[in-house]
Formats: sequence, C-alpha cells, structure tokens
Amino acid sequence: MKNSCPILGPRCDFCDCAGRACQSHFPGMKVEWPELKGVSGIEAKKKIESDNPHVTAFIYPQDVYLPSINCCNRVVLYVPSDNCPNGPVTNIPIIG
Repeated sequence: MKNSCPILGPRCDFCDCAGRACQSHFPGMKVEWPELKGVSGIEAKKKIESDNPHVTAFIYPQDVYLPSINCCNRVVLYVPSDNCPNGPVTNIPIIG
C-alpha cells in the first residue's frame, strides 16, 4: 500500500513571527524542535503536538511548495517525497 501525505493543512492563524520569535504567544511551551530533524515524520508530529497542544504538525512531501506565510497554529514537517509520511524529517520544525 502506498503511503500518502495531505497536501492541504489547517486554516492559517496568521502571525508576524516564526520559531523563537513566537515564544511570547506560547509562554512556557516549545516553539522549535531542532532535535526532531531526521526523526520519522509520524513520531515528530506526535512529539510536537504533545509539547505544544496549540499547534498541529503537518507532514508534507519535500517537493510540495507552500506559500511563505507565518501561521501560529501549524508546524510544517517535510519528509522525502517517496516516503511520506514515514520518512525522516528534512527540515528543522518551527512554529510559523
């Protein structure tokens, strides 16, 4: 059975920050997960949503283009296109 990843994410809660710059929106919660680069997309999603229940992590194939807008309710995880959603995360996950 072929794995697939969603192409559409949640409705964007626009903000003017990304990563650490968003810390004031999430006091006491994580906003960046550099330790998850290289981890399975599924495992990274679980960890991010456990660390910060105000965001949803979305797994995308790395060849999908997403507009450069900052959304404070999502974390984007890119994985290899041929192994989505189980492949290793290729970016450093951050809010925004």
